This record gives sequence, C-alpha cells and structure tokens, in this order.
Amino acid sequence: MNVLLVDDHTLVRTGLAYLIRAVVADADVIEADSAEQALRLLDERRFDVALVDIRLPGRDGLQLLAETRSRWPSVPVIIVTNYDNPEYVRAAMAAGASGYLLKDATPADLSQAITVAISGAGNVISARAIQNLFDPGQSGAPTSPSLGRGRQAEAHLTKRETEILGHLAAGHSNREISKLLFLSEKTVKAHLATVFRKLGVSNRTQAAMAAVGMGLGPAPTWRPDIAPAGAPARPAAEMAEPAAEAAETAEDDPQPVRARVAAGGRRLA
Repeated sequence: MNVLLVDDHTLVRTGLAYLIRAVVADADVIEADSAEQALRLLDERRFDVALVDIRLPGRDGLQLLAETRSRWPSVPVIIVTNYDNPEYVRAAMAAGASGYLLKDATPADLSQAITVAISGAGNVISARAIQNLFDPGQSGAPTSPSLGRGRQAEAHLTKRETEILGHLAAGHSNREISKLLFLSEKTVKAHLATVFRKLGVSNRTQAAMAAVGMGLGPAPTWRPDIAPAGAPARPAAEMAEPAAEAAETAEDDPQPVRARVAAGGRRLA
C-alpha cells in the first residue's frame, strides 16, 4: 500500500510515518513537506491514500486536497491536523476529503480511518470536530428547536420520514428501526431513499448530520460506515455504500456509534 504523508513539521511527519507503518500492513509511506512536493510525487507514482495537514507552506492542505481530487480522483485524502475549527471541517468535506482526523487520535483510529478511506465506505471525522460543527455557538449550527423545525419543513419531510430520520440519527440500523416502528425493512429502506433524495445527501453519515442540523437528534455520536473506536473495522464489502443505493443497501453497525464516535466509549479524538 502506497501512502502519501504531507506535513511540514519534520518530527510530526516522522512520527506519523512510523505509526502508519506500525498499524497498516505493508505500508510504503512516502513523505512530503509541502503541497508542491506532494504534487510532484503524485505525478511520479500511484498512491492508495494521502494524509494531509491543513497548515502547509505555500499552498495549504485544503488547496492540495482540491487539486488532488481534481487530478487524481481515485486517491482518497484524509486531513490530519491539530485544528478542529468547523470552517476547516466544512471546507474539507465539501472539497471531497475522505476524513478529518485530529492528531490526538489513537493508532486504532488512524488505522480505521485509512481502511475506510481506501474502501470508499464513508468519511471519518474525529469526535471533537463533529461536536464543534453542531455547537450552538458555532456559525451554521441550529440555535433553537424552532430553527430545526424550519429546516425540517424546508426539506418537506413527512411525519413518518422525520420519525425514521430521527431513529437513524440516534444510531439505529434499518432492522432496529423496522422493529421500533412496526414496519418491514423494505419499507424503512424505501423511506430512507426518499429522505436522502429530499435532503440531497448520499449516505447515512450525511443524513445523520442533516438530522442534527434539523434538531432531530444529539450531535452525532455515531457513523454508519465504521466500527466504534477501538473495535475492529467492518469488512469493506459490508461497509460499501454506493451513493445511488445508499438507503437501499446500507445496514449500520448494531451499536449507536458513528458520524463517527463510540457512544459511551472512547471517541475518535
């Protein structure tokens, strides 16, 4: 596995490279200290994943992310940084990042993030970054239940769709939702397909984040496409969630974990 690691701090970069080699089997870690050097390396060889810091000399990590996604769309990019600023998180995810991991994450978290990114199964975001996204004191976060209800109305969700979305945001699987609401799993999947379309999202993580923004659940403490921190990552085939079939095929972790952190357990960062 070829891993591109981009960080301008030598000690941090060296430590991360050592850690990646320790937790990822057969990882060949190639280091770069700037966006310019990273782009030259991307031109010269194939990489399976890139880990990029936000703050870099010259072009920053977000600019490198955007160019990488444009020129090498098959290379997933994980932002690895000290900054949990919600504006950075939003910008990174909007630019196509496969994850946003804080540097105080554990080795297990890093390993899971790389596994999920390569599988294309989701976007791993550290817990503190997620919490800051939905902190009422941060821009763009809902400030009252009435605002949440307004967003719900804007999405034109029915009562049943809202109910199912709320259960999804609480971390329930399709099977669990079907039992709670006395519906068939097929009916739940059909409702979720409609919800995804109305919200303009393509997977359960995005739907859960939208639900929080609408006031339908707590700040995300789960992510449907990865195991809780410290638990074994789910097989890529089980995690795979193509956008066009997300609501039809996705089946979450049985525990309320994700968007993505362990509820009642150790969180990602």
